[in-house]
Amino acid sequence: MTMTGRRLATLALLALLTALPTRALAAHGQSLNLSAGVGSAYDDNFMQFSDHQLTDFDSGLHPLRYSVQSTGDALFLPEAALTWRLDDGGGRRHTLRLRWEGDFHSRNGTADNNAASVRWTEFFAKDRRLTAGWYRLNNFYVRQLRDEDLDVTLGELRYQRAQFDLSIYSAAWRQRLARSVLADFAYQFEDRTYAPGFVERTSGTHQGELRLDWDRLPHRADIEARFGWRDSQADATDGDEVGGVREDDDVSYHGPEGGISGRMEFRRAHGWRWGGDLGWEMESRAYDSDLPTDPYHFGRNDLLNAVEAGVRLGYRRHWTARVYYRLENNVANLGVSAPLSSDSGSYRENRVGLDLNWSGLVWRQATVQDESEE
Repeated sequence: MTMTGRRLATLALLALLTALPTRALAAHGQSLNLSAGVGSAYDDNFMQFSDHQLTDFDSGLHPLRYSVQSTGDALFLPEAALTWRLDDGGGRRHTLRLRWEGDFHSRNGTADNNAASVRWTEFFAKDRRLTAGWYRLNNFYVRQLRDEDLDVTLGELRYQRAQFDLSIYSAAWRQRLARSVLADFAYQFEDRTYAPGFVERTSGTHQGELRLDWDRLPHRADIEARFGWRDSQADATDGDEVGGVREDDDVSYHGPEGGISGRMEFRRAHGWRWGGDLGWEMESRAYDSDLPTDPYHFGRNDLLNAVEAGVRLGYRRHWTARVYYRLENNVANLGVSAPLSSDSGSYRENRVGLDLNWSGLVWRQATVQDESEE
């Protein structure tokens, strides 16, 4: 950085530090909230293998195609979040949330991962708010995939670990359309970077979404419907083409996504709260590959449906417990160039779990009158 750049940065920092105390003094109050949770679940197909892959795994005939010990596993799912809040009164509020979550496997540590996120929200009067966020997931394990660039004489040694790093940048605007209807207009960009060996799968995905939320319903119920569109463009090349002829898989796709979910409270008494939730999700993918030599993506269309139901028990403001069941079913309709016996991409996954969460205030600053107003 040049000397001029350093001076500008120093002046900007001094201006920020000068403004912050005045802002805090004029605020109605600041607070810091901590939440911590732990989840336990069993997933019978956490790698989302197709029926053919499950049968092949159980046969033990191709061990080099898989690096997991089992296709079902018990999961340990911890999480923690810290939220800072500054309340200016009159509907103006600012929050900053830092969150971490982990996904750890009992028998298959190779699939362990964890993620972190940051979210900034500006609240305005009349239930309006603006949110910006960033999410980061490192070294997410997809599965063993065949590296077509390796010599065919290696046989099944060509199956290599496929993993990616993911960054998601998001923004959303919320406002009330009617007394009991809120609308969210959201956008996010997903930057997915694959490890060497499968760089042709590196992609950027745009998603726009509209959400309608009916709140203020009887029994503290809430219903949300959402509809969006996803467009994912993959690199579809690893840079080793001969004569400009493309030969790599193209995982680009586009299509709609959406869902509807609802929750309500059944009973509340003596500090206890008992409620439930139910949701359905859908995503359709039309793959964009125009290479007949890419049999598992050329002419392919996927349809994913997922349902989840849960029962929640809460005690006062601090403790909540939720038992849930989730079913995902993805049907992949492959093109004419795919083997007739192939079911690659189709899968069925069941998960049952229990989540425990505690949240509470860990720090608060009392309201202070701005000295400039005296």
